[in-house]
Amino acid sequence: MTSEGRQPNMTWLFFSPSGRITRLPFFLSWLFWLLVGGFVVARMFANENHDTALALWTLALIVSGLVSTLSIAMLAIKRLHDIGYPGPLALCLFIPVLSPIVFIALCLWPGVNGPNEFGLRGDEPGA
Repeated sequence: MTSEGRQPNMTWLFFSPSGRITRLPFFLSWLFWLLVGGFVVARMFANENHDTALALWTLALIVSGLVSTLSIAMLAIKRLHDIGYPGPLALCLFIPVLSPIVFIALCLWPGVNGPNEFGLRGDEPGA
């Protein structure tokens, strides 16, 4: 469960900094945002000769970029909690040279088994 005592849901997964997530939900959530961005960019290219549609898809890209950036920060905080590190280290994902290294580390580094100072994982009994 989350620290609020509720069952995890999609809003918690994408937009809450509390709790912990394992490697698979972290990677799949990144993949989701990558696909959303790719779809919007593909629609922009498909409508490059239609000014109104292009403007709307450009607005969609800006909005999805802002939402996905917030979500990725929350995902990274929960992933860092699973490893046993404090959430503010998620800022390393926004440093251009460190970003790919931190992403790969968060995808591959195993989490702490059992509870840690950030609580139980969502896949553990009693969670």
